[in-house]
Order: sequence, then structure tokens, then C-alpha cells
Amino acid sequence: MDENIAVARARKLLKDAGITTVPVDVETLASFLGFQVSRTELADGEAGCTVERRRKICIWVNQNDSPLRQRFTILHEIAHHVLELPSRHGEKVPSDELERFTGRHPEEVLCDIFAAECLVPWVIIQPLAEEKDFTLEHLAELAELFQASRSCIASRFAQASGAHLAFVVAEEGVVKYSIVSKALREARVWITKGIPLPQDSAAASALKSGISGPHEADTEGLDWSNSDDASRFACYEQATYHAPTKQTQSILIFEELEQRPVSSGYRSARDDRDDLLEEIDGYPGWSKPRY
Repeated sequence: MDENIAVARARKLLKDAGITTVPVDVETLASFLGFQVSRTELADGEAGCTVERRRKICIWVNQNDSPLRQRFTILHEIAHHVLELPSRHGEKVPSDELERFTGRHPEEVLCDIFAAECLVPWVIIQPLAEEKDFTLEHLAELAELFQASRSCIASRFAQASGAHLAFVVAEEGVVKYSIVSKALREARVWITKGIPLPQDSAAASALKSGISGPHEADTEGLDWSNSDDASRFACYEQATYHAPTKQTQSILIFEELEQRPVSSGYRSARDDRDDLLEEIDGYPGWSKPRY
């Protein structure tokens, strides 16, 4: 099981269930699969769980969580069923695990990827990514439209856009997840998992200050990428910081400084995640607000 399979199965579910509009009706998806959704009072820190009662599969979600978190929890639990992946977090989903990477099992991350694909269908986000600028303001508008977290929207926007864009999530100052646009990949610019945040980046400044909210910075392409071709780009960054998880999210806009042929090589291996969705173009095609 890999990211592309998880994405493909999410798209197939949307198609089979006849979902063509947003915000996606997650309870319709659950009902389509024969699941019953119940909102109930769970212990603090528990987002939800799947249980069997009277031969029916029930998804319980914490009624005290935000509506966005509840939507994401439902889809995360559906993902375990559709992807046939056993739960690695025990019987109940801890609230502080969803949409994080450090210390999590790959199966749980794949379920998050499935949930994000369902919440932000490719066929709908793709034209919007061409119409709107990659800014925190516009991402907030799209988050409202899709009823999904900004991280969901930002990653899907970067995948769908034809511009030179990237979305980067770091935890404790180390890059855990990056999505670069097709145009940036074709320019042979990648951002590798496991690298430290650039010293002069907005994300690094936010982490050091410990202050939540938006931060901005102008950097060079080489600050973010070891690719030789990154030297052809300047980079404008908007970043946000979530203190409890020490997680930063950066939206990066790369501006080409000069037009010249792309080089035939690059200095370091690219991140495997950067290929996510590269060859999946069919129909269609992370959840609480963190800041």
C-alpha cells in the first residue's frame, strides 16, 4: 500500500457514491458503505472510533470536537475499512495524532491521505487552483468552501496548480512532508524530507519565537532545495505555527529569476512523496483548524 493507491481508492469511492459537490457529505459516504455515524461524548483527547453493534458498523465521533475535526475523523475511520488497513492507534483515535507525522505508523498517515482526498476532490480543487493565488487569505476562503482544514487545502492546491508552488509541513524544525507542484517538479526543484528548516525561513523564525500566527520571509530557492536548478529561483514564504505540536506549515511561491535550460542533474535525491498524484488524473481526483 502506498499514497497513490490510497488516493485512487478515495477517488473511486467518491465516484461510486455519486459525490460531485462540496462540501463533501461525509455521512453520505459512510451510509453508502453501510456505516452508521453517531456523535457522542468521548473522553478528552479521543477523536473517535469504529465499533460493531447489532451487526452494524458504527463510527463514533467526539461531539465536543470541532465540525472540521469530526468530518476528518469520520473519513479517517472509513479509510481503515476501504484501504483494509488495521488500526495502529488502538481502539480509539487520539485527537493529537490526526494530521501529524512524528511517531506515527505509516498506516495511519495513509488513512489521513485518503481522508484529505475525499474532503478536497481533485476535479473541484484543480480549476480553483488556477483561478486563485496561493496565499493564506485565499486558502482560508477555500477551507470554508470545502469545510476542510487549511493543511488539506494547501496540499491539494499545490498539487493542482500550474505555478511554481510548494507546501511544507515541519515538526520541531524538521521537514516531515512536502508537496511541490508539477511545474516545480518539471523545473527539477524538490524539497526533501528530513532536512532542517532553512535558518532564514519564516517557519524557523516562528518556531524560534514560539508565537502562533502568520509569518513571512523572502529567501532563495537553494535555501529550501539541494537541486542545482533551485538557484534559478527566489522564494516568498508565508508560514503559520501551532505551538502545542511544534508544527509549522509553509506555503512557498517560487519566482524564476532567469530563463535558462533545466540542468540534467541535481545534487540530492528527491523526496518520494513529491511523486504523489503525478500519474493519477482520473475523476475526482488534511481536521481541525490548527491556528
